[in-house]
Amino acid sequence: MILTTDDSDSLERLGRRLRLARLRRNLTQADVADRAGVTRKTYQALEAGRPTAGIGLLVKVLAILGYPGRIASLLETDPIGEDLDDIHGRKRAGRTPDVADF
Repeated sequence: MILTTDDSDSLERLGRRLRLARLRRNLTQADVADRAGVTRKTYQALEAGRPTAGIGLLVKVLAILGYPGRIASLLETDPIGEDLDDIHGRKRAGRTPDVADF
């Protein structure tokens, strides 16, 4: 996977925020990894902002840190998408029954 500099910066920022949240809760990397059911090395990849860490692990870690619904709320509002919808109309999402209609 090739990431832009902005993408890499965002992942690193997310990793730093996860580390800070973990430290505020007085948890070690091993504690979080154990609760998440992964190795410490795998959890370290998430905190390091490596793109190899999966979204499932992120969801699990957020729940461990006390934010179980945080990922789902990321696109709760979508002003860019709503503007595009107003301009162009929805083209493909209406044909797919499992796509949420925000």
